[in-house]
Amino acid sequence: MTYRVAALVPAYQAAAHLGEVLLGLQALPSPPPVLVVDDGSRDATAEVARQFGAQLVSFAANRGKGHALLAGFEALREYDAVVTLDSDGQHPPECFPAFVAAFRSGAHLVLGRRAMSHDMPPLRRFANRFSSGWCSALAGQRITDSQCGYRLYSRSLIDATPVRASRYEVETELVVRAARLGFPLAEVDIPTVYGDEQSHLSLRRDVPRIVSMMIRLGFEPHPQRKVIGAHPRHE
Repeated sequence: MTYRVAALVPAYQAAAHLGEVLLGLQALPSPPPVLVVDDGSRDATAEVARQFGAQLVSFAANRGKGHALLAGFEALREYDAVVTLDSDGQHPPECFPAFVAAFRSGAHLVLGRRAMSHDMPPLRRFANRFSSGWCSALAGQRITDSQCGYRLYSRSLIDATPVRASRYEVETELVVRAARLGFPLAEVDIPTVYGDEQSHLSLRRDVPRIVSMMIRLGFEPHPQRKVIGAHPRHE
């Protein structure tokens, strides 16, 4: 009895690091199927994905991480769960099995939890603590690291949780809505990895969108909680 779990890598201008991420996934004891969603990159991101044998969806222009995630979820409809990880090497592929193990134990949403160490820039530590506290209040349960994109989503959660296709705020929206619907959440410790990668999150564009979305969620009535059943199994 096995679960079908795929890896989804949203990528923008990621040619410098994407190959390392894909190699790491291929080196796992049970390598998952991998989909790269190229979000309108102008570099060789798509070529790198093809070179390493990943399935590829490409946007003609940059549309934002939320659109990339939702397009990937749709393309991977046949799988029982999807693990998302960034293309810049911040999310170690060797942690992938821990997310799958938490899913097998009954979690429908598994969140990566980074250590708030000095390896993380001070501004990011402050922003993460602030946003995680706000997200926890909205979700009605503790969310330690609301900004980490290393996650597992079950197919039933994806199908049942409404979101608005957008940019970085879609990940926080998914957490809050899934928790309010009653989907079991779990967290997995992952290393804090920072190198020479550049964040594509814009303080001027994306932060106001995230704040606006969280204010909107604060005023929304909570939905009726769903009865969450066991994960489907496949031979």
